[in-house]
Amino acid sequence: MEETHKLYYSISEVADELEVSMPTLRFWESEFKQIKPYKNKRGVRFYTKNDIALLKEIHYLTKTCGYTLEGAKNYLKQQRLAQTSSGNKKQENPNVETVRSLQEVKDFLLDLKETL
Repeated sequence: MEETHKLYYSISEVADELEVSMPTLRFWESEFKQIKPYKNKRGVRFYTKNDIALLKEIHYLTKTCGYTLEGAKNYLKQQRLAQTSSGNKKQENPNVETVRSLQEVKDFLLDLKETL
């Protein structure tokens, strides 16, 4: 996703960013009650940056760390409880962006290798 000052992102933009399908995002929305994209009268979903940060964390937990959906739910619940008790604001897991950046570097290097 480009660095813009958009308030909302379409489901296709978010799916492309996370490299998952749109049905996967809709499924995660049904499984994780914290994901609440804005829906217009026609039911078209629009995601905020906070929604996307949570989806990135879910993606990291399930696809990279190998958590089950239940495990990811429990992890997020424990994280929320810890933050509530300590009074800290939610901070995105720094590993989410690190893994994404490393994946982009890997993809670039594999493309470069193919051209040699």
